[in-house]
Amino acid sequence: MYTRCNILLAFQQQETIDKIKNILVPMGYSILGTSTSGMQALRLAGMNSIDIAVVGYNLSDMPGLTFANDLLSRHQCSVIMIAPPEQINYIRSSAGTSDIVCLSKPVTPQALLTSVDLVMQYREKLLTMNKEVQKLKSDLKRRAIAEKAKTLLMNNLNMGEAEAWRYIQKESMNKGIPLQRVAESILEKYGKL
Repeated sequence: MYTRCNILLAFQQQETIDKIKNILVPMGYSILGTSTSGMQALRLAGMNSIDIAVVGYNLSDMPGLTFANDLLSRHQCSVIMIAPPEQINYIRSSAGTSDIVCLSKPVTPQALLTSVDLVMQYREKLLTMNKEVQKLKSDLKRRAIAEKAKTLLMNNLNMGEAEAWRYIQKESMNKGIPLQRVAESILEKYGKL
C-alpha cells in the first residue's frame, strides 16, 4: 500500500468521482482534489503535488485525453484513464506515452486498486533510477575533475600518476576537505586543461 500517493480525480459526473473516491480513500490513498472540469483539474494539479490522476474519457469542458496530455506536459505524474472499451485502442495509439494507463469501463474496485498500486511501484522504481543516474553523473563529474587535477600536477610539478593521486588524497586528508575541492583548487592554481 502506498499511502504517500496523492491522487487527483477528474470525471464528467460527480457521481463517478464519489464512487472512485469511496474505493480509494478507505484503502489509505490521499485524494488531493476532484473536478468535473479539465481546466479546474489542471489548476488543482498546479497547486498540489500529484502522483496519479484518475481521469474519465470525457470531462465537462474537454476530452479526457486532451486533459491527460496537458497534465503530463506540465507535471511529473501518471494518468489512469477509465474509458469505454471501444476507445481503449484509440487512447493507447494517441497517447504516445507510457504514463497513461487505460482501464476499460466498467472498472471493478480490485482493478482500480491494482492499477494504482502498479503505477506507484513503477513511479518509485523510476524515481530510484533517476536518483541513481544523478549520483552517477555526479560521480563522473568528480572523477573528471580529479583526473584533470592529477594531469595538471603531473605536467606542472613533474609528478608521476600515482604520486599526483597520492598528493591529492593527502591534501584532502590533511585539510579535512573533500577530494573534489582539493582538485578544484589545483585546477584554479595551475589552470584548466
